[in-house]
Amino acid sequence: MSDDKLNIDELNLFGDQEETFDMVSMTDEDGRETDFFVMDGIDIENQRYLLLVKAEDFDKDEPEAFIFKEVASGDDECTYEPVEDDAEYNRVLIMLQNEDAEYEMKL
Repeated sequence: MSDDKLNIDELNLFGDQEETFDMVSMTDEDGRETDFFVMDGIDIENQRYLLLVKAEDFDKDEPEAFIFKEVASGDDECTYEPVEDDAEYNRVLIMLQNEDAEYEMKL
């Protein structure tokens, strides 16, 4: 047995499979549940934001994306709400576009 350590980063465990995304479920004020894929996340000035795409729209050529911000965090759950303020939305969008992302956004 060799003493060489295995570097898992050098292995191609998943071949040429596409990147996978975490899925979250959100419940609206009417109790309806919607599944979203988490495309990206970013922390800006101690505020966490997520870029989400509805699971049902994920396979579309140009799915609509939504920006949500964390408004509460507990032991096992976080509460998010859509960003509705235009200035905040634009600031987060610019920060997300400045990252090295695997996706392309159109305004």
